[in-house]
Amino acid sequence: MGSMYAWATPTHMLDYMTLIEIYMYHDHGIEFEKDKANILVSRIAVGLFGAEEPKKKNVSTTPDLAAFHKRYGDRIKTPNSEKGDV
Repeated sequence: MGSMYAWATPTHMLDYMTLIEIYMYHDHGIEFEKDKANILVSRIAVGLFGAEEPKKKNVSTTPDLAAFHKRYGDRIKTPNSEKGDV
């Protein structure tokens, strides 16, 4: 635990922390170390083998109104529509 948290000496933990807090810090530290190891391994794979990372989808935040109208047509009424226009 001392390698993950420099202040986490056995004396400090036993004097100032409950057992639940000690387990919480341990679990979060192990999870962080696993994530760090996964990142390191993926970087090594890219460097050694030229493995490409999966490309992230380009998610647009603007709605596709043409696809919306194609799917729903004039079935959805909005407060601004008078004749069924969306």
